Amino acid sequence: MADFRLVQPRGARVWTVMGAFALAGVLLWASAFFFGDATSPDDRPRVGAAADFGAVRGPVLPLEAIPFASLTPLMTRDLGRLVRLEGVVESPVAANSAWVRTPEGYRILARFEPAPDPQLLSGIGPGSSVSFHGYLQTIALAELSEIIDSLGVAIPRPPPARKFGDLPGPGFARVDSLYIKNYYVSVRPQGIRPESEPDAAT
Repeated sequence: MADFRLVQPRGARVWTVMGAFALAGVLLWASAFFFGDATSPDDRPRVGAAADFGAVRGPVLPLEAIPFASLTPLMTRDLGRLVRLEGVVESPVAANSAWVRTPEGYRILARFEPAPDPQLLSGIGPGSSVSFHGYLQTIALAELSEIIDSLGVAIPRPPPARKFGDLPGPGFARVDSLYIKNYYVSVRPQGIRPESEPDAAT
């Protein structure tokens, strides 16, 4: 028959291990007095308005409008830029749009989006000087042609060629480059008269 004997090993370390765990617990508890308690309700991460990020970050700088002349000739990378369009209106306001000629001779469409209060557009017509703040956007040629027809504006067309495939002369190309057909300036209501609203650029 088997003989089972329980023999306690000499030099048992049970109390030593228990004492080490107790000492480690005391040290962790005491460290909260020096390094702070991570579980304290006051130190818990806050969300939303309670986070108070505004007190530790810099102020938001207002967006400044760039002169339209500094971007010509226009490129795709300029899309969405806030521009200051200054010039003379060459058409009546129709379909919430106007045809504007800049001092440099460029013609570009200004569209008022969304439709503003009619009082904001009072005084804007052929021959009136304007200064709009708007965002540069693209437009399809078919849509531009429809709006231009509503405004009663004529865009120069190349003279008849002598034979099929002839390109227009450099004189026409120079004039045609002044008529911007694939971009327009989207003007918000606050950008129609920005001089009357100091924070219009924001």
